[in-house]
Amino acid sequence: MPDLEVSIFNQKLKLSYKEDEKERLLKAVETLNNNWNKFSYLHGKVSDLKIAILISLELQDSIGNIQGLKDRLNIKETDNKLLKKEIKLTKKESEESINTIKKIKSELNNKTEELSKLEYFLEEFHSELSQIKNNILKKNHE
Repeated sequence: MPDLEVSIFNQKLKLSYKEDEKERLLKAVETLNNNWNKFSYLHGKVSDLKIAILISLELQDSIGNIQGLKDRLNIKETDNKLLKKEIKLTKKESEESINTIKKIKSELNNKTEELSKLEYFLEEFHSELSQIKNNILKKNHE
């Protein structure tokens, strides 16, 4: 494992790291030093240990905030999964409804066709009855 010399809180340190973690390590060192500089107005007024404690508290609070965000994200992901299931179920119900409507429409078309045939038959029957009636009336008048 390679070593890296860094300065944290104005202290020189030699740190060993895995090659794929070098960027994370450098970013962590930068974050610590930025926090150290943020409390520079306290240098000489309080001990370095107290400043380190303040930085630790601030970083721990940030970790807590991140955990809270992760928890909310997990809740949102769970909600999202439930919504996807609900959408899938609604889609299935919609497809079933569409199929039912298609069946009913087909049945209605068949019934309409049957009714048209029946109407035609009744018109023909009525026409024949009218002719028979007229013939009977003619014979009775003669």
